[in-house]
Amino acid sequence: MITVYVDTSVFGGCFDDEFEEWSNKLMGEFNLGLKVVVISDPRLKELEGAPQYVRNLTREIPEGYKECVILNDDAKMLARQYIEDSAVSERCLVDA
Repeated sequence: MITVYVDTSVFGGCFDDEFEEWSNKLMGEFNLGLKVVVISDPRLKELEGAPQYVRNLTREIPEGYKECVILNDDAKMLARQYIEDSAVSERCLVDA
């Protein structure tokens, strides 16, 4: 099974003229079980501030086709290392 880690922009992209074609295609693949969506708990937290219709997209994906990964200490250390190595800036901590 193909797993795809997504950023919150994928969900918002479903309602954006520039990205809706590809975002909706990907969401359809998740809903059909062709791919599994992987989203982190910080990304789910970000979605809490999104409009309801965007948040609903995560709920529409069947449970068997979505996976939440929890930000643990190892991931936090890796993110810090990315920042220290200037791979990403401090403002992009969630992306790291």
